[in-house]
Amino acid sequence: MSVSLPRASRIAILGTSLVQQNHIGDAGMLATSARGWMSWAEVLSHGRLRCPVHHDPSVPAGWEPSNRPGVSRFFSGLNFGVSGQKAIEIERRLSLLLRSDFDLILLDAGTNDMMVETRQTIADTRARIALALLAAGKTVILLPILARGVGKWPARGSERAKAHWINRQSAEFAANHPNCHVFDWNAAWVDPDNEFGEPYSGYSDDGTHFSVRGAFAVGKLLAGYLEAMLPRAPDRLLPKDDRFDAVDNPAGNLVTELSAKTLSDKGDQSHRLGGQIEHPGTGSWIEAICDIDVPAHPGILGVTLRLKDVAEDGQQASALNPFRAEDGTVFPFPDTHWKGAMRTPPLKLRPGNAPPELYLDVLMEGGSKPINIDIARIDVRPVSSPVRA
Repeated sequence: MSVSLPRASRIAILGTSLVQQNHIGDAGMLATSARGWMSWAEVLSHGRLRCPVHHDPSVPAGWEPSNRPGVSRFFSGLNFGVSGQKAIEIERRLSLLLRSDFDLILLDAGTNDMMVETRQTIADTRARIALALLAAGKTVILLPILARGVGKWPARGSERAKAHWINRQSAEFAANHPNCHVFDWNAAWVDPDNEFGEPYSGYSDDGTHFSVRGAFAVGKLLAGYLEAMLPRAPDRLLPKDDRFDAVDNPAGNLVTELSAKTLSDKGDQSHRLGGQIEHPGTGSWIEAICDIDVPAHPGILGVTLRLKDVAEDGQQASALNPFRAEDGTVFPFPDTHWKGAMRTPPLKLRPGNAPPELYLDVLMEGGSKPINIDIARIDVRPVSSPVRA
């Protein structure tokens, strides 16, 4: 088997809710989620890493979240996560997902099996999935079983012991198979001073899944891990004369203003970006990306890039949608300084002549001090259709 250099622009992720929750959609929108570790890896890599998805309301058999018949994830692309699935259910989806175009895939499987399957069964199923992907010529990165809080797995219980054993097996498997590696997301997730190996305080919303700050920590670690593995993508240049022209440059930038300085001094503010944006034509797919520099601030609940089609039945595409609990509570963003590139999923323009609009939505805790956020290299442009046969 040859060892290839995977493309950083087409990274696939496969697994359970821990994977699916990187993206969120409904009939009118699609977004990367601020509770998504891959979402943050994309941002903190300054846009060099990509796990592309696009809006899709279809419901393929075996892909229904939490095994709810008729329920859609509302997206297709390279996020192959389906919430609630056991490892054997993930294995059954391999034939369909292997029709997609990708070189490298991160694999999460087994977390939903821990209370019902033996450690050997879980390890064997994980190995079979990895072997099938390797046989298809993919570079496979195994994700260990993610540690949980004691409210989910009892202290010193069998689940915790099985997880340690399975994770050792994964490391041994990777060491013995070319093109197979391990990314230990527990290294950023587990508090080393916690007696039972629980996640850091504030990193999870329920002891199992990621909150925003937990996703940020894992995404930051992943961005650095993949940077050392993948060819460095060229820097994103944005010549001022690279402007949309329907005849000579139909893939040019649609915006008229390339940078902005925003001041947010109240709970929820939307800042218009890009000036007047040209309309490239009904049926065009467009996406937005910009560089962002966010200072340390204890009161940030959301920083979202939102591309809006203002047509009557137009949709929205967003990067880093805030994460809200069922009761409406918003989980805070990192309180440290961070910068990167925010990119929306692609958006298909519906019939209409009104130009699309781009916003930076900033959500703050009540009574917070104002915050200045710098935006640069704003880029909204037509892209090829992401829909693949």
